[in-house]
Amino acid sequence: MKIKQTVGVIFGSRTGEHEVSVISAHQVMAALETAGYDLLPIYITKDGGWYAGSPLNNLSIYKTKGFNPGAVEGVYRVSLSPDTSIRTLLLHPDEKLGFLKKPPQLWADVFFPVMHGSFGEDGTLQGLLELADVPFAGPSTFSAALTMDKVRTKSVCLDVGIPVLHSVAFSRNSWKQNRNELVEHSEKLAAYPLFVKPVCLGSSIGVSRANNREELVQGIETALALDFQVMIEPALTDFIEINCSVMGPPEVASVCEQPVPRKDVLTFEDKYKRGGNSKQGPKLGGAKSSGSKSGGSQEGSAGMASLDRLIPAPISDELTKEVQRLAIEVFRAVRSSGVCRCDFMYDKKVQKLYFNEINPIPGSLAFYLWEASGIDFDQLVSKAVDIAFAEYSVRKETMYSFEANLLGS
Repeated sequence: MKIKQTVGVIFGSRTGEHEVSVISAHQVMAALETAGYDLLPIYITKDGGWYAGSPLNNLSIYKTKGFNPGAVEGVYRVSLSPDTSIRTLLLHPDEKLGFLKKPPQLWADVFFPVMHGSFGEDGTLQGLLELADVPFAGPSTFSAALTMDKVRTKSVCLDVGIPVLHSVAFSRNSWKQNRNELVEHSEKLAAYPLFVKPVCLGSSIGVSRANNREELVQGIETALALDFQVMIEPALTDFIEINCSVMGPPEVASVCEQPVPRKDVLTFEDKYKRGGNSKQGPKLGGAKSSGSKSGGSQEGSAGMASLDRLIPAPISDELTKEVQRLAIEVFRAVRSSGVCRCDFMYDKKVQKLYFNEINPIPGSLAFYLWEASGIDFDQLVSKAVDIAFAEYSVRKETMYSFEANLLGS
């Protein structure tokens, strides 16, 4: 008889995408429950406090004004030690259990980060999990850190022949010192309009379209208030966005989708605050479709599943196969693992495809793309857990120390 495994789902954290993470995590937890796993929800607050306990698997408590996880019965403030000999979450020194009350045993067989943005999707959390020597789903420390940086990711992709739009990037300090020069340098990249993007943020936060110098400067200022680096790209004027999810290793690509933006920029509001009235999918709504607009918002918070999208994307079989091929190439180039989503832009005028960015832990885990590919959400998370164990086994084969006797007499 197979022993039931416990999955520690980690979500929240110090990021502008905190609420998106909470929504995605509850979708993942619903799917894991359906797949037969036990759950250990681990919630990280906006100021970095760690809390664990089964009552955290309840989306409604996060909607409470002034929500304090420490005040919820059965929830404990904890921390994860990087010491490999400690196989339990440690109670916070301020956590009062009461007289003779037995400390809870809070641990998991595998950890499942469902994080978006800083302090979770950027390699910081993955580094802690690798130090603790535990299996975890999703990208490694290296891959997460690399893919958080849009400029470095583009550079890696360009090196292996994946087409990308050329860009200009600079830091906050450089902007303070050479503002006029950097504006002129950006304008030499291409004629207006230009896209302005924070280098290390997701969910379209801080992204703007500049049609003139004034809007360019304003966009740069906004982006650099949110991130220490900014990237300027040419804005395609006649294009469609095509996204594809990849799972692995071994790598397999999903069907493609075409998001439907309201304006020239696919905004945070487009991604998370709109959608149709379908109520399919696990707990929070989903998106099942075939060549039509789709969405879902049961409780009004369906994460990326609430975005209007065309699934499968109404593009040729040839272009579909090319998107899927390049998505797998991107996945391999950045040494990703788990479930990602690769976003592309297709310039209809010149009929050319460009890689835009990779989301190493995509909103809603891109389950809507896999459902349309014949893989239900519970099957998807089960495969992600299996990949986590397989990747952990690969790491365990590496020898990290040997006897050198450099300190001996």
